[in-house]
Amino acid sequence: MDNQICFCGRLGKISCSWIAANLGRRFVGCERYGKRGACGYFMWVDTPMCARARVVIPGLIRSIGRLEAQTKTNKKIKMVLFVAPISSWVFLDLCLSSNLKLCVFE
Repeated sequence: MDNQICFCGRLGKISCSWIAANLGRRFVGCERYGKRGACGYFMWVDTPMCARARVVIPGLIRSIGRLEAQTKTNKKIKMVLFVAPISSWVFLDLCLSSNLKLCVFE
C-alpha cells in the first residue's frame, strides 16, 4: 500500500477514518483528500472491522477522552495546591518583614 499514486499523479497519503462506521480503519487517498481540487482517489488499507470492534473502539476512544480531560483537571488542581501555599507564605513573609498596614495580626 506504500507509494500508491492517485489519479492526479500525487503520492497517496495513508490516513485513519474517524467516522463511527469505520473508526480507526486506515485508507489511502489523494494527498489533497478532503480539500478542494482532490481527484477522489480512495482505497481502504484495512479489511472491514467486525461488528464487535465497531462497538468497542468508539467506547475506548470515549474513555480515553474522559481520562485525558480528568488528567488535565488534575494537573490544574495540583498546580493550585502547589501555588496557593507558596503564595500565602510569601504574603505572610512580606507582612512580617515590613510594617504594612494591610497585614493586621492582633
